[in-house]
Amino acid sequence: MLMVTEDRTGDVLTLKLAGVLAGDWTNEVRRSWRDATSSIEASRVIVTLSEVTFIDDRGKELLSLMMKEGAELIASDILTKSIVEEITVEAALAV
Repeated sequence: MLMVTEDRTGDVLTLKLAGVLAGDWTNEVRRSWRDATSSIEASRVIVTLSEVTFIDDRGKELLSLMMKEGAELIASDILTKSIVEEITVEAALAV
């Protein structure tokens, strides 16, 4: 299970993810993210992963796409920090 909480403060959009970012839940996050970013002009999009307990390959792909489109990924534990670092390195190598 996964929960997405959306917070808008000025022109900053924050999406807080909680639970498992895997399988079909990835589609729900993608939909929430697309809906949220298409309906406002945000100068900054932040995705917090502090309550994410697991991320599979589909979740990593989605986070990578979000980052490529300008989202800032905030990680707080070893798992998510490692995944965000991996995504960041892969993006830098792709340039």
